[in-house]
Amino acid sequence: MTKHLVSMLAALSLSAAAHATPTEVVLVKRPGVMAYEEVAEAFREGCRVQARMVNLDHVSPPWRFGPSQLVITVGQEAFDAVQAAPDHVIATLAFNVHEGVLGPPAAAAPELTLHALVTARPSVKVIGVVYGPRTAAAFARAKEEAHRMGLELRGTEATNGPQAVRALRELVDSVQALWLPFDIDVVTPQLFQYALRLQIERGLPIAAATRQQVHSGALIAVDFSARATGRAAADIANALLDGRSPQALSSDRLDLLSGARITVNGDVARRLGADLPALLRMGARVE
Repeated sequence: MTKHLVSMLAALSLSAAAHATPTEVVLVKRPGVMAYEEVAEAFREGCRVQARMVNLDHVSPPWRFGPSQLVITVGQEAFDAVQAAPDHVIATLAFNVHEGVLGPPAAAAPELTLHALVTARPSVKVIGVVYGPRTAAAFARAKEEAHRMGLELRGTEATNGPQAVRALRELVDSVQALWLPFDIDVVTPQLFQYALRLQIERGLPIAAATRQQVHSGALIAVDFSARATGRAAADIANALLDGRSPQALSSDRLDLLSGARITVNGDVARRLGADLPALLRMGARVE
């Protein structure tokens, strides 16, 4: 279990005693996104009560929920649209959440992504990153971890997509690979397409945030199974509905359900000369 998840579990256990046990479960998501639908389906299968579904395109946010409702948000947009007590929200697939909000891990530990990238291309030592204000703290932690691994993360902060494209353009001559963290503020479709062009034209391998981005052309990504995330969220919800602290859940159970997966684009890997045998040995799945 990650340190971030442990801290969220502790925060929730301290505040749970002061609030009534929720009696209704509400799941908020944007419809039509495959990963979101998989999270929702797995959650419904695992949660002991039926969840009321709220789609982002049906009601204008923000939505306000009371202490009798336990809200499960799927995706960053859904989390940003919800206003509720932090200890009555379970966030899934949201990478920027408030202190005290519980949920399965949304992002793999940075050292795993970095390790996967340098396994694919051992010569990589300097990695370019563009990030937004909401992920600045995460970038700082990742930079420290990279330093311990003998790597350098060379990053530039941007506030929007066009600015991020300009920032990446200024970075490319001084880096050997690109890491696109999950940051909906700056990693726009335009930035992703520009990064793909750099991967093709300059041979800069891309470590992306999701399996879907690998299917769209990035070399590699480390993320979590959507269905596993939904099952883990259901376990947390069941504990809260039973009036139990989520700390009573087995950490092994949570880790098993939300275990990270490494996905590699086989065609891109062969084109870039990535070390596929080494990636397979570390458990990567080539697609």
